[in-house]
Amino acid sequence: MKKISSHFDYTNYLDIRTAEALNAYAERLLQNGEVQWIAIDTEFVRTDTYFAELSLVQIQDCLGQVAIIDPLPIQAADPENGLQGLVNILIEPRLTKVFHSARQDLEVLYQLAQQMPVSIFDTQLAAVFFKHGDIAGFARVVEAELGCKLSKDQTRTNWHARPLSEQQIQYAIDDVRYLAPLYEKFKSHLTPAQLKAIEEDCAALLDESLYQPNPSRAGEKIKGVRGFKPKQLAIVHALAEWREHYAIEHNQPKKWVISDEVITAIAQRPPKTVEALYKVPQIKASSVKEFGEQWIACIDIVFAADPASWPQHEPKPPAADAQEEVLISFCMALCHQIALDYRLNPHNLVNKAELLALIRGMESVDLNGWRGLLLLEPLQQLLRGQAALSIADNRLAVQLS
Repeated sequence: MKKISSHFDYTNYLDIRTAEALNAYAERLLQNGEVQWIAIDTEFVRTDTYFAELSLVQIQDCLGQVAIIDPLPIQAADPENGLQGLVNILIEPRLTKVFHSARQDLEVLYQLAQQMPVSIFDTQLAAVFFKHGDIAGFARVVEAELGCKLSKDQTRTNWHARPLSEQQIQYAIDDVRYLAPLYEKFKSHLTPAQLKAIEEDCAALLDESLYQPNPSRAGEKIKGVRGFKPKQLAIVHALAEWREHYAIEHNQPKKWVISDEVITAIAQRPPKTVEALYKVPQIKASSVKEFGEQWIACIDIVFAADPASWPQHEPKPPAADAQEEVLISFCMALCHQIALDYRLNPHNLVNKAELLALIRGMESVDLNGWRGLLLLEPLQQLLRGQAALSIADNRLAVQLS
């Protein structure tokens, strides 16, 4: 692993502001067989838009070369194909792309050409196995693993502002300058089983459906509707789908148009007129004036539809019986121990419904990747009688039979 220099030259980087320079850089990178992986990070703005807008891309290759790609002038000159060189880097399967907390980066990069990056490694996922928790921030992991304290003074900066300041450039470079040695350290200490688990989780992140707007399923994301009747659910889905279409078309944050709370309030007591909408809790009078007729039209369509077409809640499995409750408590004890050992949020590790399905031998339990390795395997061993729980050094431990 390369030692991190405390006297880094922040002026020694490739400053890429044209499509020609980007294409040349991409060609050199992809043709160089010594470059097996790159550390990559993005900066973007998403304050008043539906889609995140790419502001900057930072790359450091495994040989130490840093490049700062400025997409704003490149896209201004060629909105359709200006960033194709970057896309070519992202879709090259031979080249591993190393991110930290890749989800939002992947979302904004996917939008460039509706092509999903391939061959990724997420150090936030790897950090789980080093007991940093399941949502470990980059600065905290770098400080713990590399002994370097990163500045946070540009966290909320306006990355669309030009020219970029010296502090912004340093902050952007640090994101990949430290990501590269972090990846090298993690990769050298991870076991084959842990690497396989990370590969599974990274593959799940590359599911295109995560990044493609799907207005017809927008209603499924709205919380607090468990007790709603089918007609009320249908109204929630209709209004959520309308909102999604409007937000996409006008590139606005969807909650600017109508909030989830207002959608559920409308569905609980559906108004029949625009005037009645003004009585809905938390609703904005200006929104009613602008969109009220369209919302009432959505409700009318639901009322006119065949009730058989209204959405239904997924049927609940039978409640746990007394013996299953004992086993759930038994399994949950191990879950809490694992969460404590690895600094995980227990609620992000497993829930009661998943444990019950596991106890009942159902194959629908979705515990893959690091969750599968840390939790699913020992739980399955316990439930099959292949292992037992014991207490050692004042903590729970799994012992194979």
